[in-house]
Amino acid sequence: MTENNTQINNKNNVLQDILSHSSPQNNRKIPPLEKWSPTRIHDFDIFIADNAEWYHEGDKMTRQSLVDLFASVLWGQVGNDGVKRYFLKTPSDMYQIKVFDAPLLINTVDQIEQDDVTWIEFGTTNGDKIVLDDNPLYFKEFIKDGKAEDRLYIDTRHQLTARVGANVLYHLIQMGELSEEGDQTILTLTSGGRTHRVVTEVSHD
Repeated sequence: MTENNTQINNKNNVLQDILSHSSPQNNRKIPPLEKWSPTRIHDFDIFIADNAEWYHEGDKMTRQSLVDLFASVLWGQVGNDGVKRYFLKTPSDMYQIKVFDAPLLINTVDQIEQDDVTWIEFGTTNGDKIVLDDNPLYFKEFIKDGKAEDRLYIDTRHQLTARVGANVLYHLIQMGELSEEGDQTILTLTSGGRTHRVVTEVSHD
């Protein structure tokens, strides 16, 4: 067997390993990653860009169903150096990938009713639903092209971070109330009967 054939087979084995443990295509139930204790870690040439597009070996992954399957086994883990890294996780192996900023991008927001209680529910480009509940929204500075910008995030399943898209932030401002406290601007939101206060620098002129 030639070296190229060996590499192709190894790559196919990795893909099969990941896909075999991903959630079924028509079921967004996330596998029980917290119960898996893999002993091997490998680098895997997948990159999640700032716009949430996935790339494999430099080529854009155009099948959204495949991207969503891979996203169902995303796993975040903070190393001894304090840096959070992201992986695709299976019961026996973890495949480290590269992420430009956050692995999940929130592109929708709705207010939903459940038992006469109104909740704020976010949706990601991969089909995740994230309810604004215990995990807070927070702004954090991010450097892009040498320029600093404040971005809004929320932490979610398996130590993953989801970034709130600019269009969603606009809708959140419409849903909530902006107020000034000293030199800070506060966005106040209500979800699940609880008040959520987000310190923001967003202009509302």
